[in-house]
Amino acid sequence: MNNRKTLIAMTSMTLMFGLGYGFKGEAYAEKTVAQSVEETAIKAEVKYIAQGIDEAAKAKTDQEQKKFKNLKDLQQKALSEELKPGEIRYVYINDKEYQAYAKGSPTAGAYYSLSFNTYNEYVEKYAAGNTSMPLQLQEPPEGYNFFRAIVSPYMMKKEQDKIYYQVIAEGKASDKKIYVKKLQEKRTAINIIYNMTTEKNGKRGVLAIAAEPAGPKDTTVESEPANAQSQKLKVSGQEVVYTPIDKMEYKSVAWMNPKTRVNYIIRETGGHLTKEDLIALAGQIIEASA
Repeated sequence: MNNRKTLIAMTSMTLMFGLGYGFKGEAYAEKTVAQSVEETAIKAEVKYIAQGIDEAAKAKTDQEQKKFKNLKDLQQKALSEELKPGEIRYVYINDKEYQAYAKGSPTAGAYYSLSFNTYNEYVEKYAAGNTSMPLQLQEPPEGYNFFRAIVSPYMMKKEQDKIYYQVIAEGKASDKKIYVKKLQEKRTAINIIYNMTTEKNGKRGVLAIAAEPAGPKDTTVESEPANAQSQKLKVSGQEVVYTPIDKMEYKSVAWMNPKTRVNYIIRETGGHLTKEDLIALAGQIIEASA
């Protein structure tokens, strides 16, 4: 009997405490479930908002990209229109958002040029009739093949810089998204380019020979300034300046013809020609232009 009473008592206590804890447990569980549902809803809402922000940002980026591409296409279209002899053309994109976004310059340029793919074509169609700025070689440079001859309008570096900033100022002041400035230049420059037939140390050297007008008061070649390594030499009675820059694998010979006021520059980068080879080339040009 005692055992039975004890069992009944224990059972009663268990039921009593069980009921008490049961109500509290259910209330706690309901609260926990409610919080979990609420937190899930908040997270879902935050995620939805974030997705919305991302989608809005992407839409804005796509819209800007489309706008920037359109501006770039308009700039290229303006540059690609037919150029007249002696024309230099600048096209400026006058858009602050593009300028803030663009990696490159909002200003681009193009110029009229004549291009010759063989040396004989250059001589026959241009050099033979050009007595004001003669530039011919009696023999091609050893180890080099003719690549191209280009005749184009000429401007000194300081003139180019001045016009560049002038175009930007005029473009900003205009009410046009695409601002175009056209210039006519009577001065011309000649560039003859040769490529090495074989590689040297994994590189293919380039030889460029240029003729360009000298400034009215220039006594030196403006586009090829001398440095501490430069040497003054006499070639066929003409003073020339030889300049090597060893760390760049670069060397040049430059001179100005005082009678014709024409500058001549021979430049080699990564090539195999020696100082004597370049001087010999200079001698050819000096004799041909005498």
